[in-house]
Amino acid sequence: MNFVYGFLETRVAQLTPLSPTIQSCQDHTTGNFCEICEDGYMPDVNTYGRHSCRPCACPLSIPSNNQTIIGNHLASSSPRCAPGFSGNPMMIGDSCKRCDCNGNSDPNHIFNECHNVTGFCQNCWGDTSGANCERCAPGFYGDAISAKNCRECDCASGHCDMHTGECLPEAAMVNPCNISCDECIWHLTGDLRLSNKTLDQVKVSVLNISTGAAANDRLKYYNYTAHRLQQANTTAMFFTLNALQRFQLDLDVVVRFFPPSDLKGSDANGFVQKALVAANVYNNIVQYIEEANITGLTTLDLATRAEDATNGINTQLGFLKTQSDNIFKESISLHSEQLGMTFFRLGRTTKRLELTKEVAEGTLNRSVEVLQTITPIHEKVEEWATNMKNQDYSAAAFDRAVVSAGKAVENLSELVPELLDKLRVIEKKPVNNVTTNIMRIRELIAQARSVAKKVQVSMKFNGQSSVEVQPHINVADLKTVTTISLFIRVDPDKDPIEDRFIFYLGDRNGKKDYMGLAIKNDNLVYIYNLGGEDVEIPLGSKPVSQWPPVFNLIKVERLGRHGKVFLTVPSQTSTDEQKFIQKGEAFGTDSLFNLDPEDTVFFVGGVPADVRLPPALSLAPFVGCIELASLNNDVISLYNFKQTHKMDVVASTPCPRYDLAFSQSRIASYLFDGTGYALINNMERRGKFGIVTRFDIAVRTVANNGILLLMVTEDKFFLLELKNGFLRLMYDFGFSGGPIVMESNLPKLQINDARYHEVSVIYHYSKKIILLVDKSHVKSMENEKKTLPFSDIYIGGIVTLLSSLMGLKGCVKGFQFQKKDFNLLEEPGTIGISSGCPEESFMSRKAYFTGESYLGSAAKISPFDAFEGGLNFRTLQPTGLLFYHIEGSDEFTIALENGAVVLNSRGTRVKSHKKQYNDGMTHFLVASANNDKYELVVDDKDKHEKKRPSSPASASTVRSFYLGGSPSSSIKNFTGCISYAYISRQDRDIEPEDFQKYTENVQTSLQDCPVERPPAALLSKHSKNSAKSNQGLLGLNSDDQKPGETEETPCYLSARPHATRHAHHYGGIANSRQEYTDIPESLAESHFSLSLKTQSSFGLIFYASDEAEDNYMALFLSHGKLVYTFNLGQQQVKVKSPEKYNDGTWHNVIFIRDGNLGRLIIDGLTLLEDRAQGSNVSWHVSSTLYVGGVPPGRAQNSAYSFTGCVKNFQLNGQWLSSVSQAFGVTPCFEGLSEPGTYFSEEGGYVVLDDTFNLGRKFELVVEVRPRVASGVLLHVYTAAEEYLTMYIHQGAVVVLVNNGVREFFTQVTPRLGLCDGSWHRITVIRDANVIQLDVDSDVNHVVGPLYHSTQNARAPVFIGGAPESLLPEGIATRRAYTGCMRNLTVNESQVAFSKAALVSGAVSVGSCPAA
Repeated sequence: MNFVYGFLETRVAQLTPLSPTIQSCQDHTTGNFCEICEDGYMPDVNTYGRHSCRPCACPLSIPSNNQTIIGNHLASSSPRCAPGFSGNPMMIGDSCKRCDCNGNSDPNHIFNECHNVTGFCQNCWGDTSGANCERCAPGFYGDAISAKNCRECDCASGHCDMHTGECLPEAAMVNPCNISCDECIWHLTGDLRLSNKTLDQVKVSVLNISTGAAANDRLKYYNYTAHRLQQANTTAMFFTLNALQRFQLDLDVVVRFFPPSDLKGSDANGFVQKALVAANVYNNIVQYIEEANITGLTTLDLATRAEDATNGINTQLGFLKTQSDNIFKESISLHSEQLGMTFFRLGRTTKRLELTKEVAEGTLNRSVEVLQTITPIHEKVEEWATNMKNQDYSAAAFDRAVVSAGKAVENLSELVPELLDKLRVIEKKPVNNVTTNIMRIRELIAQARSVAKKVQVSMKFNGQSSVEVQPHINVADLKTVTTISLFIRVDPDKDPIEDRFIFYLGDRNGKKDYMGLAIKNDNLVYIYNLGGEDVEIPLGSKPVSQWPPVFNLIKVERLGRHGKVFLTVPSQTSTDEQKFIQKGEAFGTDSLFNLDPEDTVFFVGGVPADVRLPPALSLAPFVGCIELASLNNDVISLYNFKQTHKMDVVASTPCPRYDLAFSQSRIASYLFDGTGYALINNMERRGKFGIVTRFDIAVRTVANNGILLLMVTEDKFFLLELKNGFLRLMYDFGFSGGPIVMESNLPKLQINDARYHEVSVIYHYSKKIILLVDKSHVKSMENEKKTLPFSDIYIGGIVTLLSSLMGLKGCVKGFQFQKKDFNLLEEPGTIGISSGCPEESFMSRKAYFTGESYLGSAAKISPFDAFEGGLNFRTLQPTGLLFYHIEGSDEFTIALENGAVVLNSRGTRVKSHKKQYNDGMTHFLVASANNDKYELVVDDKDKHEKKRPSSPASASTVRSFYLGGSPSSSIKNFTGCISYAYISRQDRDIEPEDFQKYTENVQTSLQDCPVERPPAALLSKHSKNSAKSNQGLLGLNSDDQKPGETEETPCYLSARPHATRHAHHYGGIANSRQEYTDIPESLAESHFSLSLKTQSSFGLIFYASDEAEDNYMALFLSHGKLVYTFNLGQQQVKVKSPEKYNDGTWHNVIFIRDGNLGRLIIDGLTLLEDRAQGSNVSWHVSSTLYVGGVPPGRAQNSAYSFTGCVKNFQLNGQWLSSVSQAFGVTPCFEGLSEPGTYFSEEGGYVVLDDTFNLGRKFELVVEVRPRVASGVLLHVYTAAEEYLTMYIHQGAVVVLVNNGVREFFTQVTPRLGLCDGSWHRITVIRDANVIQLDVDSDVNHVVGPLYHSTQNARAPVFIGGAPESLLPEGIATRRAYTGCMRNLTVNESQVAFSKAALVSGAVSVGSCPAA
């Protein structure tokens, strides 16, 4: 008791008024009355009898060595560390620390076994070694820390590089220093090597600038305006040298990013990031070279003009020489040879010039005029020839600049020698044009951006820095659902937690819709705004100050107006993770995240001073490390930035992240997104082709199509791919019978079920292919005995610029060749893949319905009482069932009815106001029910509600429901796409539906919503042993080949829009018309009838006359009224309706001539007539009768076509025979229209007026929306062997040119195709023999043979088609274009089809059917 009282005397701090217990004890005491010591302390009585608590001596009493205080364990009654710990607790300042063997110790031991004092691991496992089992053992190589894939060296010496496996002549000395590195470092060095590779390509480009500019100079130097041309050359040299100097400066910048000290340090992340920053220099290089190229082209143009002037001088000299005396015949001959010499015979030229000079000087007094003309030219040519002989041409300046640039590249190479191997990934091919080099640089920049997008490394923010990221996603895809994942690390001990900004996605001025993340009041807060009030979702269950100082995974999600924030904290001691979640929702009905692509910014860590944040996010910049992970499941990286602000990666070294800290990352796998690929060069460095050669790959995917393995060399190839979900193998090793195809619909071959499948291909005795799936034999095939002729292999894709094959979307867990593993991220040729395999990649959020399909599932829902559901939909059909539920006779449906959205619950109907939701665009609807009302909202704007009739609430139970249709509803099933659907289930939070988990799937495709017909309709089976095609495996053609004809692919938009039967549309041009030739000779007794629909006030509808037009008959509109007239000699019969009939509805019109009597009957009700005096006069009509308008020159040149439709045109009760010709006439389409020119399926074309000339140099831009996959867009015909044709064919745009030398072409195949129902922008630029084609920013070009013709004759320009006889023989398609066309410009001048020289056939100018 004395002990207790002693404590009470001095240790009591506070008693509560309601309890006698003590609330706060002091001096390491605890208990209700502070009567006992805390753990780690023991009672002690001093000499004065005072009681206190002093630290336990375990083994020493000082805090640093008191193991009961710091939490480590000691052996019982021993001053040594317990098993699994190391250190010397008897030494002041030392303590017991947990053994760190990187997970590579013997798993049979309970603890990681290490020396209990030094901490050195004693039993490294898995072929590892080192003090912490941190590296592969001698004779092995790989990644011992993250991938844990140490493999035996395959070297004769038995020694290899411990990381790469490269064979070494002798054992390499291992640096005993233990440097911990993030796994990312190894594959990030590949990014740096790509940077070097691009610089090498730039060097080649500079060399070609020098060569091309000098050659151009020399070829054009010989002319009488040499002084002017020399000025142009001087200017070109100045700009080009200036560009090269700036290029040199940029190279110096690159060099500064790689100081030797960086390479000697351990911060690999640092110099990798600097390399990525340096990649931005490429954009400057492109600009500089383009400036030089433009100047060079200007010089070329001046030289061409000078050459033309020289030709004129030749003519003048010929005239002058003929006036000279006969004694100068030899001189005339020599001068003629001099003036006609070629630039490629310089040696002989100089001698002839010297001889010419001697003769000319001897006869100076009698040929003054001749010598005055020749001397300047002679001097320039002699000076040029001398300089060429002495190698003293001005190109030396270029050469010096090139050498300087080359030295800079060499210096860079010396600083990073270990990175040079990857410079050889891209084969260096000779190039012959500056434009070619610029295009190549642009490709490399795009490739570098693709790599930067996958860089999984953090950036450290210091409270002042910020990064603007390029999202690289269509903002329209963020409307319905937006998810962002990122890793965040803060250190509360070093940097106290304050209110700070983390990221912002929205408008640059902080207005309109936005979303962001911040730290407020020690909580992580997710903030978003959909146009109303801010939604703030604080995660209060885990304050930021309690986060461990490691990377924590954060995910924010918004689905409609519902938001969530997720936090995953990795465990530091076990595999268990802590997960936290908080949800919220926006007030009101707004559900869409509307962003303006022109004004949208994505800032991380902070924002520059010129960017305004909304008040909720106007906080201090972030302090700590951030690593971006994904945006809407698309991999995204901070290193794919637009710009950085005050970001110093040297002073603020990025934090390393342990990749395996989270359970989802602990399986080593690679994510392929359909754009990247892995390339293994020289497979035989790991294993040799043998009697039995084996390839193994483990794949997980839900995709229908994609490359798995591909080997190719020249015309030989091996391809293992997914085709419609089934494995398909096609190969040709030079077989006499052509390629062999191994395919089947066996269930074992279908592997797109979101599970991992092991696929093995064995080539046995060089003549038999065996295919295994999940270690079971599936199929085999024998062939001619051939060895495998390959050295490299592509995995998951191929260079997109070279192939029409589809890349893999999914995960690869491992790849083996001859049972040897490869780390795909470490391969030099790997581009655009990342580590990990997120589950979201295998969830199906989108579905395509064919009109006969549906999805079914069951859940705890109450549609009639408490319900909310939303979904995206897209269709062209006016009617279709979207959602269906039935209980007994009660139905709950959401459907399209005649283009409107209708919610029907037990007979209560809520209908949208708008009735055109079948427009092929994506729309978002939300339907809800509560105790008071039913509500329907479409696209946030179309809102309607109705009061809910009173009815008893139904019990909560599992109920079935259907999407896209049902097996029993009377409403037609839906045709089109449904995506990101959600329903309010009573047993879980709102989240996007995963259609993969639905129990019923009837003919529904769960891939991305296609814009074409259902996938099954697109497929055509190939014969197993088809003959070799002219096109190679990769869809490439040689320069001399033409694309071949293939089967037509249907487009998303119908080739035959809905039209009124037997009706035609006229107008858009002045002379739109149909011509009938099979008519009676006389119309004195005639009875015409037709139906008319128009909104025109004026215009000719019908016309007939004799050849001289002395006698005529016409029906036309005047101020909206119908006028029927004909003449009788000098008299005229004219009948005019009193009412207007241009109301846009159909009217039946009969107009009769009975001798001198004319009658007009409208809609069977209005009868009007007029009669001329005198007897009937018979007259003979010309051979043609016109409907809709007349040709130019007829009807006194004053009659223009009306705009509208005519149907059921008859003469005397009989249909007239077929039309002989039509100009600007199409079917009469129904429904909505849009501006443009429509080329109908019946065929037609437009001939531009002669103000538009597509000669040797032009730029043409046009927008198209095709309805048929093939057709001629443009044709320019000069002569039989000179033409330019642009056409579309099976998803590609092709430009085919013949410049009189030979035929050449280029083509672009957009990733999403041309037949998706969307508008596509096409740009064609021609500059002599260079053709560049740009389709939706995908660019390709071709350089054809040079042709020195100075002719630039005007030629007719055909749009949308051309006469059959004018089209080239070898063109892949000869059919006319079908679809809409708009915004055609030639050299930035707008083309008006209404003013065209000719509109022939079924072409509607000014209007297109919208659906």
